[in-house]
Amino acid sequence: RWWREDVGPLVGHRTLSGAPVALLWRRGGYVAVHPATGRETPVERANAGEFEPRAVMFYRPLPERRLSPLRLLRFCLAGTRRDLTSLLLAGLVTVALGALVPIATGRVLGEFVPKAQTGLIVQVCLAVMLSSVVAAAFMLLQNLTILRLEGRIEATLQPAVWDRLLRLPTKFFTERSTGELASAAMGISAIRRLLAGVGPTVAQSVTVGAMNLGLLLWYSVSMAFAAIGMLVVVAGVFLGLGLWQVRWQRRLVKLTNRLNNQAFQTLRGLPKLRVAAAENYAYAAWAERFAHSRELQQRAGRIKNLNAVLGAVYLPLCTLLMFMLLAGPARGSMSAAEFLTFNASVTMLLTSVTQLTGAFVSGVAALPLFEEIRPVLDATPEVRTASTRPGPLSGAIEARRLSFRYTDDGPLVLDDVSFEVRPGEFVAVVGPSGCGKSTLLRLLIGFDRPLSGSVLYDGQDLAALDQSAVRRQCGVVLQHAQPFTGSILDVICGTEAYTPEEAMAAARLAGLAEDIERMPMGLHTIVSGSGAVSGGQRQRLMIAQALIRRPRILFFDEATSALDNETQRTVIESTKALNATRIVIAHRLSTVLDADRVIVMENGRVAQQGPPARLLADTGGRLHELVRRQLA
Repeated sequence: RWWREDVGPLVGHRTLSGAPVALLWRRGGYVAVHPATGRETPVERANAGEFEPRAVMFYRPLPERRLSPLRLLRFCLAGTRRDLTSLLLAGLVTVALGALVPIATGRVLGEFVPKAQTGLIVQVCLAVMLSSVVAAAFMLLQNLTILRLEGRIEATLQPAVWDRLLRLPTKFFTERSTGELASAAMGISAIRRLLAGVGPTVAQSVTVGAMNLGLLLWYSVSMAFAAIGMLVVVAGVFLGLGLWQVRWQRRLVKLTNRLNNQAFQTLRGLPKLRVAAAENYAYAAWAERFAHSRELQQRAGRIKNLNAVLGAVYLPLCTLLMFMLLAGPARGSMSAAEFLTFNASVTMLLTSVTQLTGAFVSGVAALPLFEEIRPVLDATPEVRTASTRPGPLSGAIEARRLSFRYTDDGPLVLDDVSFEVRPGEFVAVVGPSGCGKSTLLRLLIGFDRPLSGSVLYDGQDLAALDQSAVRRQCGVVLQHAQPFTGSILDVICGTEAYTPEEAMAAARLAGLAEDIERMPMGLHTIVSGSGAVSGGQRQRLMIAQALIRRPRILFFDEATSALDNETQRTVIESTKALNATRIVIAHRLSTVLDADRVIVMENGRVAQQGPPARLLADTGGRLHELVRRQLA
C-alpha cells in the first residue's frame, strides 16, 4: 500500500511501456501525472500494478555555501507553511480556552461557593469540562502538527547532511577521527532523539504562559510584577542548573566520540595487539577514558537530581510567598475571588516557565551535537552544481607545475612537478619512500588540491570539472586499500548494477577467478574487512573492482606488491588489453620494464623520465641506482 504513505515526490515507470511518470502526493494518496497532458490519475489498489515496483525518490541537497543557523532554519521549514498555520491557529484557541480555568476557579471559590449558588457552580463546572475537552482536542492537533514538523525536518535535513558529507573533499575525512565522523553523520537523528517532545512542551508552555501573564496584569499590576520577580528567580535557578549540567554533557559528548574512535581502532587492530601481546595495555587505555566518562555522567546526574528536588518544592514555596504578600503589603488589594484567580494563574505561569526552562536546557544540551555537525555545514563540497561535465575521456593527462604541502608550515611534498601522459600510455612512477609518489597520485585523482599548478584531463582543469564524473571513468586502487564488508559480488560491483557474469569477467582480468571458483559460495562468499582473504587476494579483489567498468584510465598505487610474478603478469596483460591509460606506482623491476615510460621522483621533484631501457642504460641515473639497490 505504498500509494497511501507520503514519502515525497517520486518518479516511477509504467510496467508495460517503461514510460516515466511523476507520482505526486495529494490529499490522502498518490496520483500519477501524465508528462504530456498533466492529467492526474489517483493511484489505487486496482491500478497500482500498472507501475514498476521501483521508483526514484528526491531529496533536497543543502546549499553549497556556508550555512548560518537562520539559513538552515529556512531550509528545514521550506514547504511547511500549512503546518505552521495550523500550529498558530491551534495555539490561539488553546490560549483563549485556557483562560477559563483560573477565572472559573476564582468565581466558583470566591463567589458561588460562599453564596451556595449550586446551579451556577454546576454550569461553570460543565463549561470548564467542555472547554477542557475542546482545549485537549486543539492541543492534540498542535502536538501532532509539531511531531509531523519534527519528522519532516529530520527526513529533510538528515539525508541532506549525508549528501553533503559524501560530497566533501577527502581531506575533510583525513583531518577527523572515526568518532567525529560518525557523530556528524547521524547527528540530526541524535538531536531529534534528544529533543523529542520538546516542541509540544514549548508550544503548550508559551500559549498557557502568555495567557496567564495577561491575567496577572489584568487583576493587579503590582502583584503581577511581584510574581514576575519570582518567575525570574525560579527561571534563573533552573537555567543555571541546566547550563551547569550541559557543561559536563559537552565534555561527555567529546569523550564519547574519543571512546568510540578508540574502540573502533582497537577492534580493527586486534591482530596487531595480539602479536605484540599488548591487549592489557589497550584495555587499560580504554578503561581510563571509560572511568572518566562515568565520572562525568555522575556529575551531570547529581545536577539532574538537584533539579528534580527543586522542581518538587518551588511551587508550594511560591504559593506561600503569594499568601504572605496578600496578608502583608498587598492586604485589601484584591477580593477573595480575584486572589484565587490570580493564584491559579501564578501557579500555571510558574509551571509553564519551568517547562520552558527545561526545554531551553534540552536545546542547549543539543548544542554539542550540533557542533559536531557544524564542520559539515561549513565545509565546501568537492562537487558543485556549477562544475563542468568532463564528457568521455580519451586518457590524456597532464600535470602542470604541481606543488603541494600538507600543512601551511610544512615542507613541500611536491615541488614544481610537470609531465604529460598520452592516451593509452603505460607510465610507471618510481622513487624512494617519501619522495611524493602517493601524494602525486592523490592530486591526479583530485583527493587533494595542489598549492599551485593544475591537473588537466583532455586539456580540462580538474579543479573546474565534476570530479565524481571524472573518477567514474577511472579505475583506482590505492595503497593499503581495503574491501568493505559484503559478498565478493558486492565488493566487485559496488553500487552499480552489474551481472554476476560481468563480475566474474572482472575477477578473471584480475587473476582472481580461480580462487573464487574454489570457494564454496563462489561470488557470494562474504568478505569481512581484510581478515577473510589473503593479501594477494585482497589486492586482486580491489583490482577487479577497478576493472569492472572497463575504465579509460587506471591508477595503481602498489596494487600488485603482494602478487607473485605469474599473477602480476596476468594483471598487466589484462590491463594492457583494455587499451587504457595506466599510471602505476611500483618498485618491482618487472613492472618498470613493462612500462612505456618511467618517471623517477626524488625529494618531491621529477629527477628522470623516459623509456625504461634508456634510463637503465644511464649508469649514473637515479633509476639505475634504484634497480641496483633492489637487485643487491
